[in-house]
Amino acid sequence: MELCKELKHVISIVYVSTAYSNANIFEIEEKIYTTSFKPSTVINICESGDQQSIDLLEDEILKIYPNTYTFSKNLAEQIMSNNSDSLPVAIVRPSVIGASLKEPCPGWVDNIYGLTGIFMLIGKGTTRTMLVKKSKRLDLVPVDYVVNIIICAAWHVTLHRNNEVKVYNSTSNAHPIKWNQIRDIVVQCSRETPMNNVIWFPFCILVPNQCSYNVLDIFLHILPAFFMDIFLKLSGRKPMIMKTSKLFNQMVRAVKFFGQHEWTFHQDNVTDMIKRVNLLKDRDIVKLDLWDMDWKKYMITYMAGIEKFILREDSKSIDAAQKRLLFDFQIFRKV
Repeated sequence: MELCKELKHVISIVYVSTAYSNANIFEIEEKIYTTSFKPSTVINICESGDQQSIDLLEDEILKIYPNTYTFSKNLAEQIMSNNSDSLPVAIVRPSVIGASLKEPCPGWVDNIYGLTGIFMLIGKGTTRTMLVKKSKRLDLVPVDYVVNIIICAAWHVTLHRNNEVKVYNSTSNAHPIKWNQIRDIVVQCSRETPMNNVIWFPFCILVPNQCSYNVLDIFLHILPAFFMDIFLKLSGRKPMIMKTSKLFNQMVRAVKFFGQHEWTFHQDNVTDMIKRVNLLKDRDIVKLDLWDMDWKKYMITYMAGIEKFILREDSKSIDAAQKRLLFDFQIFRKV
């Protein structure tokens, strides 16, 4: 903020936060929420280097927030709000960001963080159960939709001259999709256009509680991974399935809280921005709402994007992959 104030031609500032910066609240308005932890106090404790004080602070934070990341985003929002006296400041809160809808091309994705990694592992057949409540909403938004919100927010916030921070919840809860619907589409795509080197016939069981997940995790993840690694080692290849299983369990822990709950996000500022953008002659350039979202079409494109941009797989190899999957399916039925 201090640097921005020194720049001569800054018109507005946009800070990209997360829709889950207040994950302990399940109906979230477009406003700044304060906490009992003052940003200056937290910064001083962290800069002191006193590990015991830091550990105690972390314990207190995790009693309220699902992780320290969401808490740090809340602190950053408070800091932006407290220093917004001289420049218009917009805070954009995207929910779970997925592959692109249209730009730079349909299905574009460049990392395996979060849901992308989980979808990939389901497609590979290594992920067969997840700890989520299947009836809960998954708030997923395409990356290009979020980019459009960010660009337009930088303009929209300048229309209000009081220099109050304006928050924009960039979410899909106006046209939601549930976890079980996402699971069904991902599994269907993984069977119809399979990835190369699939470990097992793709399926995924969603379970709502930790106890059930722990049991299924042993029989569907840990034991198969253990025996597959033994086979790889005996055949002179590098064992890697247990390592993949551990990676997935890290992802499960990261999304556990978010798969057990759902949120309602108010979008008054986003709605006003859409109305104002629709009055402009170049309104067709950007897409700012998801009311007509075809989730099945989007997820098919998403899975194709994982194969193309993450796994770098050739579409010509689909026939061979389908034959291999058919063989796996015959074994799966007998088991």
